[in-house]
Amino acid sequence: MTCDNAENPSGRQLNPLAKKIMSSLAAQFPVCMASDEFHFFPQAMVDGDSRSHWDDFSPDAMTTLLDRLKKWQQALVPFLCLSASIHQRAEASMLHRVLQSLSEQFEFVKVQKTQPSFYLTIVGIGLAEAVDTGGRVWTRRLRELPEFIDQARQNLTELPRLFRDIGLEMLSEQRSWLHSLNLTEKRRDPIFNALDRLNTHLKNIQVHENFLPDVDLYERIACEHIGCKLSPDQIARELHMETVETRSILEQGAKKYSRHESWQNVIDTFPVPAIPKEGITELYRNTISQLSKHCKEQRLVDGKQVWHCPVTVEPIPNYMRPVRSNAAYSMPPRHPPVGGTFFIQETDEAPMIPTDYQLLTAHETFPGHHLLDTCRWQQARVIRRHIEFPLFYEGWASFAEELMFETGFFCGQKNRMLMAKRRFWRAIRGQIDFDIHMRRKTLDEATALLISTGMPKKRAGAMVRRYCLKPGYQLSYTIGRRRFRQLYDTWSLANQTPALFARQVLALGEIEFHHLEQQLRQGG
Repeated sequence: MTCDNAENPSGRQLNPLAKKIMSSLAAQFPVCMASDEFHFFPQAMVDGDSRSHWDDFSPDAMTTLLDRLKKWQQALVPFLCLSASIHQRAEASMLHRVLQSLSEQFEFVKVQKTQPSFYLTIVGIGLAEAVDTGGRVWTRRLRELPEFIDQARQNLTELPRLFRDIGLEMLSEQRSWLHSLNLTEKRRDPIFNALDRLNTHLKNIQVHENFLPDVDLYERIACEHIGCKLSPDQIARELHMETVETRSILEQGAKKYSRHESWQNVIDTFPVPAIPKEGITELYRNTISQLSKHCKEQRLVDGKQVWHCPVTVEPIPNYMRPVRSNAAYSMPPRHPPVGGTFFIQETDEAPMIPTDYQLLTAHETFPGHHLLDTCRWQQARVIRRHIEFPLFYEGWASFAEELMFETGFFCGQKNRMLMAKRRFWRAIRGQIDFDIHMRRKTLDEATALLISTGMPKKRAGAMVRRYCLKPGYQLSYTIGRRRFRQLYDTWSLANQTPALFARQVLALGEIEFHHLEQQLRQGG
């Protein structure tokens, strides 16, 4: 196939093509595209009337979409050639990969046919966005919600028992949340009638036991959709090396506290601060303020606008608990960015502060997800605003915790053990994801592994079930963190500073690692 020269007029059409792709996807999927909850979607906010609609997964629309995705991928081929500039190649490669992943998620993984939680997550996020927006968006979303729920019911035809059961649990949580909105009877009754029809469908449909994608599909998801770019043997080796390394740090660190206690027991003795009278959210806000101040003083990014992009702290909504972990972060897709939300876990019991709450906050806010997203949505290069990849996104946030040791915010044996524990857990979670989907462990065996490393039984079982909804995603933390660590260590050999490394990385957007390494060598 002949490639157009990227410097001639036909080669300058990448941005218009990308704009067409993003606007078309956002018009069909206004909720998924406006949220970072759906990792295989790019992100864009639709303009105009389409914003108030629900996403369209009807069979005809999906058939048309799959055809468009293939044509768009073909249109990107000229920009992947060596004659294109490094920036155009990087951006065309990002676009091509996200379109390929989206196509394969719908055609082969079939989330729209197998996961009730996928639709219920869309319902929760779409209504939460409409509440914030108000006006016409709120009115139309409520009016059209029964139709969307019925569409989900009609599409959910290939249900594994596990996914059906998670859907029923989430449906119950979502009912309670909808009750809390105090809708009028006219708005409420059609929605709850549609939910009743969905509930009946899920209970009565014939389910099957196989919730796992084929092994070769999982290998492709891990390599391309998540971005590991590794064979299964290489993934297994990386996870094993991380587990061995972090367990050694933990065991050696524990010996400095006690000769006879396990590292788990030693960490359990570490004190945590008292909850402020204003509540647990105030503790996290204060920590965010301290982290932000440190990152600003260290000049981890250039530009005053970054420090005026706020972080709010909120509890995870009840309807999202079946599919979200104990902390999460989200930023709406806007240029320039308007801020993000750090979601924390709150229970009906006495609130608990995790021992590693400062590292957790660094991961989710500064210099982790919030700083990364803020820089991405301020990108001058338009295409890079819209795309994030799990390996880069979670890898950066995981490495960002270590960056705070490199710049002096964290120090001491306690924090180093807590950091090692977080790395250890992420490696174990990646191993569980890998072993389940490679048919090396059953769900019960995976749960037993988590319990053996100190996790409570109920939480371990819930986590293992949740990982099955996003095959490969748990790999992104450890594999991504190790890629950033390798890049940083190579960079440091040239006597470069941690701040300069961070500025170079954050200025480039979430490009693929081979392009990132190339541009770091060239100084960005």
